[in-house]
Amino acid sequence: MNFLPVPQKVSYGEGVFPIRFYTRIVLTNTAPSALLYAQMLKSDLRKYAGLDIAILRGKPTASDVALGIDPALAENAYRISIRPESAQVSAGSDEALLNAVQTLGQWIQRHGAHLPALEVEDWPDLPNRGYYQDCSRGRVPTLETLKQVADLLCRYKINEWQLYVEHTYLFRGLSEAWREDTPLTAQDILELDAYCRARHIDLVPSLSSFGHMYKILSTKTACEFCEMEDSEKIPFTYTYWGSHHTLNVSHPGAMDFIKGLISEYMALFSSKKFNICCDETYDLGKGRSKALADEKGVKELYVAHVSELCQWLLDQGITPQFWGDIMYRQPESYDRIPKGVICLNWGYSPTQREDEIATLAQMGATQYACPGVCTWNRWFPLMRDSYDNIRLMCAYAHKYGAIGLLNTDWGDYAHVCHPAFSAPGILYGAAFGWNSAQQDFDELNAAISFLHFGDASGKFVELMAQLAHKEVFEWFHMVRWIEQPDAEKRSAHMSHSDPACVESVNAEVDSIVSRMAACIPGMEADMRSIAQAVSVVAAGVKIFNEICVYIHVHFEGARMECRSGWNLASDLEHWFYAYKELWRTVSRQSRLDQLQHVIDGYADMLRAK
Repeated sequence: MNFLPVPQKVSYGEGVFPIRFYTRIVLTNTAPSALLYAQMLKSDLRKYAGLDIAILRGKPTASDVALGIDPALAENAYRISIRPESAQVSAGSDEALLNAVQTLGQWIQRHGAHLPALEVEDWPDLPNRGYYQDCSRGRVPTLETLKQVADLLCRYKINEWQLYVEHTYLFRGLSEAWREDTPLTAQDILELDAYCRARHIDLVPSLSSFGHMYKILSTKTACEFCEMEDSEKIPFTYTYWGSHHTLNVSHPGAMDFIKGLISEYMALFSSKKFNICCDETYDLGKGRSKALADEKGVKELYVAHVSELCQWLLDQGITPQFWGDIMYRQPESYDRIPKGVICLNWGYSPTQREDEIATLAQMGATQYACPGVCTWNRWFPLMRDSYDNIRLMCAYAHKYGAIGLLNTDWGDYAHVCHPAFSAPGILYGAAFGWNSAQQDFDELNAAISFLHFGDASGKFVELMAQLAHKEVFEWFHMVRWIEQPDAEKRSAHMSHSDPACVESVNAEVDSIVSRMAACIPGMEADMRSIAQAVSVVAAGVKIFNEICVYIHVHFEGARMECRSGWNLASDLEHWFYAYKELWRTVSRQSRLDQLQHVIDGYADMLRAK
């Protein structure tokens, strides 16, 4: 697989086009924005061919690489023609020209200054190809990291990006919600939005505006708007965070409160879309709005809130998006939702059924298919599950006329998965969002290894995928176990683990990490830092697996050998110091203190026996 995403039509010819020091990148009939794309191509030539090529505008000669707009082409289409006597890139629009440059850059990455002849005709199967990144539940990336993500998305033709925000924007009137965090600022968003816009990435604002408002609705500032009484008095736990805190729609000021948050946040973005989320409203009608729910019904409360927000945004020329799974469950209510709204249809199983997408299509809904990178609650992502899920969801999107893909990357339970490990899942979405043709898992992984990680062996991502099922004591159950005061319920979380396999699994982890380390010398220098992330996280997985054995022995009555709790506690604390250092290379401090509390809880437990 030479390219990612795979172009729609590729044919290979005879001969080679040589790039020399006197070759020029020549812009013809292009907008001023095309200078950035020429600079990207120049950078690829410097990095992969060792040549410093000049950029100019005008008429190209035979030795030049020509980049131009061709009005005869469809707006989203481009062509690349490389022959021994010429190299020509033509596109139907500025965005298509950018996409063409990314494809040509990958050809240069493989062949340097001697480009084998080929002809490419290409266009996307889905017009909207997105990535959804959780920036609320533990990890807030640095601005530098976010720009690196934008570069990744641009390279692989992903043209929509959303940052999931509950409270991690510095709202002017909500200092109590973010005072313990390191939130995104207005300047961060404005700078990132401009950076994305120059790369044809629509940075779409996303804000919880109904459910999943834990941090905001548990403050004294805004607790009056919470469905549940005394929300500000309940101590933090990861278990509780994800299960409660829905807006009290019976409060006369609730809608204005939400509109105020949206207005403040929306002003920072150039996008004409807004994701209001509105999912998992677990508490609706169970607390302060119960009387209203008894009178009108919970469904009515939900639909009325979503409909009003959507119409309010539409009246401002903004296209609303919201998680559409609730609409699937109550199709009789869909006619209440204003026309022009996009339903975000999520499903994360590797054997995901098509029923939800099919039903929404039959209802006449405009929708995105929303699969996932399968990193949440994990130290290493479930890459095969992610591939199968994305492949199926994209197939359903094409089958039922969805207009886009939004590939989700959630951060449940502290967002412990290192962001670099999300790349394969992101690129599975890039591959299937652009080209609906089936693409083999192993071939895709080899392409990602070479093109993204710069791994000459092509084996790195394949090996990373093998680490997916080595977490005997999975993070979800680890968090629930330490936060659960009831011994019987804690015991239930241990039923998901097999302590007898830990010794062999940990040996497998060591073997895989050693083989991954062997790939590093053949990797591009600026990507080799992935070795530190793999080494640190793999060491943590092994410690957690040993803690699993310890718990089975000391709490569940298992009869087997286990390490000293004191030794395990010391190893855990030294490991977490290294993990925090790794965290800070790509993320702000965020809520490391909450994660520290979980780790400390285990260390204290290990020393108590």
